[in-house]
Amino acid sequence: MHRSSFFKELTTFHKPQKAPFRLIGAGICMAVPLFIGYFSNNLLIGSFGSLGIFTFLYYQTLPLNELLIRLSSVGGFLLFGNLIGVLSTHIPWVIPIAIALISFFARIIFRLYRIAKPGAFFIVMVTAMGSGTKIPLEKVPIMMSYVLLGVLTSLVVAVILYFVEGQVVEPEKKVSLQERLYTDPAALLDALHYAAILFLATYISQSLHLTNAYWMIVSCAAVLQGDNLRAVMHRNIQRILGTMIGLLIAALLLSISFTSLETIFLICFFFLTVEFFIKRNYTIANFFTTPMSLLLANLARHQYLVSLLNYRLIGIVLGSLLGLLGAYVLTTCLKFYNRAYQLNENLDKETE
Repeated sequence: MHRSSFFKELTTFHKPQKAPFRLIGAGICMAVPLFIGYFSNNLLIGSFGSLGIFTFLYYQTLPLNELLIRLSSVGGFLLFGNLIGVLSTHIPWVIPIAIALISFFARIIFRLYRIAKPGAFFIVMVTAMGSGTKIPLEKVPIMMSYVLLGVLTSLVVAVILYFVEGQVVEPEKKVSLQERLYTDPAALLDALHYAAILFLATYISQSLHLTNAYWMIVSCAAVLQGDNLRAVMHRNIQRILGTMIGLLIAALLLSISFTSLETIFLICFFFLTVEFFIKRNYTIANFFTTPMSLLLANLARHQYLVSLLNYRLIGIVLGSLLGLLGAYVLTTCLKFYNRAYQLNENLDKETE
C-alpha cells in the first residue's frame, strides 16, 4: 500500500491556482531578449538575456512597492551569481567555493524571507551556467548587460501584469533579518547542508571532466528543492525519467536543421510548456526542459549537440542521485540526533 501510494504521488496531476496572464507574461519575457538578439544579429543577447528573465518567475501578488523590491533583489542576485560564475572560470579551483558560497547565501536568504519555490534554484542555476562559460574579462561587462536586459524586461512585464490582474493585497508586516533567523534557526543548518552538497557536486563534475559540468550541479540543486526526503525521492525519479524522454525529443529535433527564427519560436514554445506543467506534474515538465536548454545553448554557439545528449544524461543522473544521497544523510543524522537528545532529556528528568 505504501509503495503504491508513492508511485501514485509521482503521477498526480496537480491543479494550481489559475493565472493565465502570468503564463503569457513569462512567454513575453523569454521572447523579448531572443527577438532583440535576432533582429540585431547578435544571438548572444538572447542566450544571456534569457538568464535574467528568470526574475519574472518569482512574481507574487504583493503591493507594487514590495513586488518591485522583491523582483529587483532577485534580479540583482541572479546578475551577481552569474557574474561570480563567469569570473570563477579564470581560476578553476575557485569554482566549487564560489558556487557553494552563492548557494549558501541564496538558500538562507530565500528561506528566511519565505521566497518559496523556485527558491534559490535559479540563483544556483545561473551561477553554475556562468561557471561553464569562459568569457574574456574585457567582454564580461557586455555579457552582464545582456543578463541585465532580461532582468529589466521581467520588471517591466511584472508591473504591467500587476495592473492587469488588479488584485489588492495588504502589505506584509516588516520583520528584521535577526528576528527571522531567531524564529527559524534551522535555516542556517539547511543552508550549510545545501552548500556542502553543491560544493561536492561541483567538485565531482569537475574531477570527472564532464562536458557542460553544470548539468550535474543544476540537477542536484533541483532535487534538493524537495521539502522532505519523500519529496526529494519523487523529484529524483521524476527528473531522471523526464530527462530520458526529453533526450529523445531533443535527439529528434537536433536531426532537423532549423533556422534561427524557427529555433527562437521553439524555445518560447518549450518555455511556456515547462511553465505550464512545472506546478502540475514535474515529470512532464522535464520532457521539455532538455530540448529547450539544448536549443538555447545552440542558438549562439553552434555545436554538434547530439554528442552532448549522453553527457547531459550522465550529469543529470549523477546530480539527482547525489542530491537524494545528501538529503538521506541529513535526514538520518537529524533522526539520530533527536533520538539521542530525547534520551538524554529523559535521563536528566529521571536523575532529578
